[in-house]
Amino acid sequence: MKKYGIILLLFWLITGVGYAQNSKEVAVTGAQLTQLTQAISKAHQQVKTLSANFTQEKTSTLFTEKMVQKGVFCYQSPKQLRWEYKSPKALTLLFNDTKVTVLTDKGAINNPNKMLNEMGKMIINTINGTNMSDNDNFDISYLKNNQDGSYIAVLNPTNKKIKANYSSIRVVLNGKNYLAEKVILNESNGDVTTIFFSNKKVNQALPANSFKK
Repeated sequence: MKKYGIILLLFWLITGVGYAQNSKEVAVTGAQLTQLTQAISKAHQQVKTLSANFTQEKTSTLFTEKMVQKGVFCYQSPKQLRWEYKSPKALTLLFNDTKVTVLTDKGAINNPNKMLNEMGKMIINTINGTNMSDNDNFDISYLKNNQDGSYIAVLNPTNKKIKANYSSIRVVLNGKNYLAEKVILNESNGDVTTIFFSNKKVNQALPANSFKK
């Protein structure tokens, strides 16, 4: 009997800890949800330019270790993005609405693979807030992290094209200015790409050649 008692105690502790960890995230509903979505929309409409550092981590069944890339980006409303990897290898991606160009030491490459294009769109639409109100392509819900005050937009794709690349997307938003702190892209093949943002600068002048080849 002692053996079963210990097993039950362990089970209770494990499930209890799991519940405590998950309970910090609670669903945002009703009037609070309406207020939140309005506040997010207003905040993103006020962002004309944005620059920041980023760290991109990718876990995949193809790699034995996590792949980490670091760099900087700058964005100009409505749909211009310069995504510049600094390490471990220098590479720059220019996104302009539906077009993407890769800048390498050998020159510019137009129309690279579709996955890069889709990722660029996803980042742009996260910055300008389009994804957070795109009920045509996503089933969207919101959570609040009671531990740090952040909000999490959970986007489950309903569009077949998006669903082919991503099974779900989580955008962690700062609880005060509603800008993205982290984006988690759960890819349909099981890979996970997580992007962390830091040192954000809002509505400051960008270099004149930021979006040129």
